[in-house]
Amino acid sequence: MMTTDMVIVVVLSLAMTMSLYRVLAGPTIYDRLAGLSLMGTKSIVLLLLLGLLTQQVDAFVDLALTYSLILFVGTVVVAKYFEGTEAPR
Repeated sequence: MMTTDMVIVVVLSLAMTMSLYRVLAGPTIYDRLAGLSLMGTKSIVLLLLLGLLTQQVDAFVDLALTYSLILFVGTVVVAKYFEGTEAPR
C-alpha cells in the first residue's frame, strides 16, 4: 500500500511542476492564474493524502477545507482585479 501512495505523491508532484511551468511561462495573466489555481488544487489533494498516511484525516480535512476557501477567494479577487485592466504580457 505504501508504494501506491508514493506513486500518487510522485505523480501529483510532477503535475504540480507542470502547473508551475504554466505559472512562470504563461503568455497571459489568466494562464498564470489558472496554473496557480491548479497548483492549489493539487496541494489540497496532497494534504488529504498526507492525512491518510498519518492517520489524522480529521485534522487534514479541516486544513484542506480552509486552504480551499482561501484559494477560491484569492482567485476571485485576482480575477476581478485583472478583469478591468488590459492583460499585461
